[in-house]
Amino acid sequence: MREFLIPVTLAAALASGAALAANKTDTGTVRSMDTSRHHLTLSDGKVFTLPSSWSSAGYKIGDKVKVSYETQGKNLMASSVEHAG
Repeated sequence: MREFLIPVTLAAALASGAALAANKTDTGTVRSMDTSRHHLTLSDGKVFTLPSSWSSAGYKIGDKVKVSYETQGKNLMASSVEHAG
């Protein structure tokens, strides 16, 4: 039984670490927002795809924001956007 527990525990730890490593953040200034395509572009040129439920209300060009995202292929998929201080 012990021989089985160690590999399972190790696999679970590695899987949770991989999930944490996939979440990234970027802070920058909003250059543009395309609400019809759900895209947010920062001044550094990065384009994030936003969830369809995200609302641009309260955000405008020039705002400093923090974007949490995952890379899926060549796409940067945002999970959250918040004002940065």
